[in-house]
Amino acid sequence: MYRNYFILNRLILELTPLLREAFVTSAFSQEKDRLILHLLKNNESFFLELSLNPGNPFIAYRESYSRAKKNTVEFFNQFLPQKISNVLIAEDDRIIKFQCGEGSFYFTIRGKYTNFYFISTSEELISFEKQEEKSAEMFVQEISSKKYLNYFNLPNFNAEVDIETVRKNFPILGKEITLEYKNRFGEENLLNVPECITIILTEIRDDHFSVLTESSSGSVHLAPAAFSIFPFEEKEDFPSLIEAVNYFLHKKFSIESSTNKKKIIVRHIEKELAKVTQRINSVKIRIGKGNREVEYSMIGNLLLINLYKIEHAVSAIEVENIYDENKIITIKLDPKLSSKKNVDVYFDKSKNERISFTKAKEMYSKLKLEFDRFKEYENLSARAETAEDYDKLIKELRIKMEYSINEKEDLKSKFKQYLIDGKYNVFVGKDSKNNDLLTTRFAKQNDYWFHARSVSGSHVVLRIENTKEPVPKIVLRKTAALAAYHSKAKTAGMVPVSYAFKKYVVKKKGMEAGKVAMLKEEVLIVKPEIPNGCEYVSNE
Repeated sequence: MYRNYFILNRLILELTPLLREAFVTSAFSQEKDRLILHLLKNNESFFLELSLNPGNPFIAYRESYSRAKKNTVEFFNQFLPQKISNVLIAEDDRIIKFQCGEGSFYFTIRGKYTNFYFISTSEELISFEKQEEKSAEMFVQEISSKKYLNYFNLPNFNAEVDIETVRKNFPILGKEITLEYKNRFGEENLLNVPECITIILTEIRDDHFSVLTESSSGSVHLAPAAFSIFPFEEKEDFPSLIEAVNYFLHKKFSIESSTNKKKIIVRHIEKELAKVTQRINSVKIRIGKGNREVEYSMIGNLLLINLYKIEHAVSAIEVENIYDENKIITIKLDPKLSSKKNVDVYFDKSKNERISFTKAKEMYSKLKLEFDRFKEYENLSARAETAEDYDKLIKELRIKMEYSINEKEDLKSKFKQYLIDGKYNVFVGKDSKNNDLLTTRFAKQNDYWFHARSVSGSHVVLRIENTKEPVPKIVLRKTAALAAYHSKAKTAGMVPVSYAFKKYVVKKKGMEAGKVAMLKEEVLIVKPEIPNGCEYVSNE
């Protein structure tokens, strides 16, 4: 209700004796939509703070104001200083006029057109927010034609018969006064409507003001003490509207700050829980497939026993399984590899199975603890009430208060994603433009970047979460295999894959989509495949 016309009317009546004969010595801004007037009277400084935010316009009296040493912008310098002779309000509009010797300042509250102006006696106009020249000329004409009051405005409602007609003919009443009338006198009351409205307006003019707070909903309201339309849990009374406005704004911003902190905390926890849940599900898939270490070791031993039987360039061999009543089994082979290499492949698979399965179980335990930790923080955030509670959570969760949804994390859904050994996230571009997005906007400087050498293919990024932890060579090889698999060399036997830290991959001006240059590179020779221990975890 602090923006209501009649509240502003009462406020300027309280401000007038303070501002009259005061000099506006400077006008400056150090944040968007906020203007500060520095005033001097009888060698004492004080300030007026004006918010020109369309959704939250206000005027507040400040005995002191801490001005930043940097990043402040001066306004209206060519017309300052100015001595205020009177403070008035338009008869039918939320326009506050600060009448001065060489012109007047105007604070206009008009939704998105809220602004602060100085109009000189020669009708030269300067505004806080930029305005088109044609609009400025029309505004000067409009301002000049209005009547301004230095007393409380009690309109003549005698011809009105019901509250809706009053509201229609006097839009300055506002919705809160209309609601108070209906709540107090009944919506169908047709008797003495003007008298009832006048009673309410007289309360605004003469009564104490209250700041009403409902912590459970996060709402705070300013209203005359007799008003009954606002629910509240706490009520503070003030004889002066200036004091009430200052307390109201302090309370409002404090609650908004706490509400904002809570939103940031909840959003952070939800985001972290989603990440942990996704990793848990991926690790569970790996664990669910079981440990094939014994199976691969057995096959390796069977091949070793029958090494002399393996013919050159065959893709399979049938052997007796001495571990299962000599049943005949078929073992797949890579025809491009020698007999000994095929044996080594299965022993390597056995070893990798043991390592990846053990790591998956260890990772599952760690992730469960992490999940439980964030669930506990979720409960704590739900029970938090004070600013101190939220600050403590922010500190413990290590949230940066300039927190905004991380663009890099938002982009992740745009790429193919794999999880290696239940721990390492790999992202794969889908086409040329998507490759550019992955490399130039998503990849971090210390991520590893991969691409099949000398052929077209996807850009592949291995996300590095902890730069202090060395990445195992086997993980680099598996990522390289994915890069080869997502290239034109997908069907080749062995493929050279270039890789480097992302900071050594640059896109120069004029390069085609998907084209980059490597300042440094290393090469791995790998088989194009989705390697063992690599799970696909996102939709294309």
